This record gives sequence, structure tokens and C-alpha cells, in this order.
Amino acid sequence: MSLEKSEAVILRMFNWSESSRTVLFFSREHGKLPLVDRGGRSLKSKRGRLQPFARMQLTFYSSRKESSGYISDVEIVEAFPLDKEGTLGRLAYGSAACELLYLLLPEKEAHQDLYSYLLSYFRKLSEIDKKFLPALFLAFFLRSMSLLGYHPSLGYCSGCRKEVGRFEKNDAKQMFSPERGGIVCPSCQKAGERYIGLSADGLRLLSSLQQASLPEAAVVPIGFQEATNLVETLAEFLRFHSGLVSELKALEFLEKLRSSQPG
Repeated sequence: MSLEKSEAVILRMFNWSESSRTVLFFSREHGKLPLVDRGGRSLKSKRGRLQPFARMQLTFYSSRKESSGYISDVEIVEAFPLDKEGTLGRLAYGSAACELLYLLLPEKEAHQDLYSYLLSYFRKLSEIDKKFLPALFLAFFLRSMSLLGYHPSLGYCSGCRKEVGRFEKNDAKQMFSPERGGIVCPSCQKAGERYIGLSADGLRLLSSLQQASLPEAAVVPIGFQEATNLVETLAEFLRFHSGLVSELKALEFLEKLRSSQPG
């Protein structure tokens, strides 16, 4: 086995014994990287501790013959305080981002632009007012999809390529087809196909956030339920075109948390 170093963040962890676990990292140099954390669950472990929502310098052993290497040492380079208010909102949106990348990223294929984008997202997520969190996550979702090759058509018809602004009744609901990969104008819609209705405001918001930087998205106040509905629309698109995305459990948890609160 060879000894290597890489910068990485944790996407997911799976316990498989009382003292050890498998950790799925997003590595700057290696993409999604599975490593065994031998003895990492033990309080007696003498090496650095793994930390979610942190940029870490990993030292690890890897082998071409085995699917997973194992961790030798960990050093925290930058931590993102998503739990600083004692509430779960930032943690849920951070977890949802990690879950999305865990589901979409292929193993051991570098995506350095997306890695840098995730770090920028964590930084912004830890800084902004909570009312801007839904729009920030929606922008992250759209940009991550784009960097991985998934581009929903939001500005023109997926069939005839007519611009959305030239549709008849363009102030009414627009029909989004997960199968066709975007908006479908009235003339191109077919009986028996499944469509998701988007309001004119919802479509404008998606189109805007598809092009927005994280700082631009971080000043857009939208409601949690509206953002969640739009995320679900994009997830339908991904389920059809990637075959990989299940329900985002982190967002399901956030919805249950929101519903349980008075008012």
C-alpha cells in the first residue's frame, strides 16, 4: 500500500464495528473517496479526530487492489461552525449538500471546481442570516447539478426551443417535464406525460438562481416551503436522468422540525 495525502471533507460515515467505520470523503485530488477509519470510534484513538463540516488534511494508505484504503492521520485545516446558534437549520442544509454529492459523485474521479464550491457554500452557510438559507441551498443544488453535467432547461422549451417569454399565457403556470429535462411549452406537451407545474415567480426564481453566485443567492429571501417544492422538482429531474438520487433525508428532517414548531 502507498501512503498519500489529500485535502477532503466528510460526505458520509458508516459504522461497521464497535471501534471502526467506513468514511466517504470528498477529496480535492481524488473525488469521492472511501476510507476505513480503523479504531476511529474508540476514545483511546491517538490520532486526529474526524469532524463533519470541516476541511481536513488526510494522510491515508491506498491500494490499487482494494476498493478502500484506510486513514493514518487527520488534521483540521478549517472548521465551519454550522451549529453556532444551537439550532439545526444550518446543519440540515449542510447535511443535505453532503448527501446530494454522496449520491451523485462517482468514486475516485476528481471534481476540483465542485470541491472548492462546496467549501464556499459551507463558509457562506455559516455566515448568513437564517432567512436566506433556503435560497442558498437551492443555488448550491443547481450549480452542483451543472458542474456534474445536469442542466435543466428553464429558459426555453425542451421541445421546440422557443423562449419561455414567447409562450402563450407566459404569466400562467409553466409545465416542467422531468423526463424531457425542462420546461415544455403548450404546443409541445403530450397526453400521458407527467408534468410539474411551476408558477411564473417560481420559474423566474429558479432561472435566476441557476446563474447566481453564492453571495448573490445569500441575499434572496424565500420561504422554506417554496424552496423545498423547487428542490423536489429538481430532484425529480435528477432521479430520471441520473438514476441515483433518492429522497434527501436531511431536508425531510428539516421539514418535520419546521412542522413541529408553533406558528
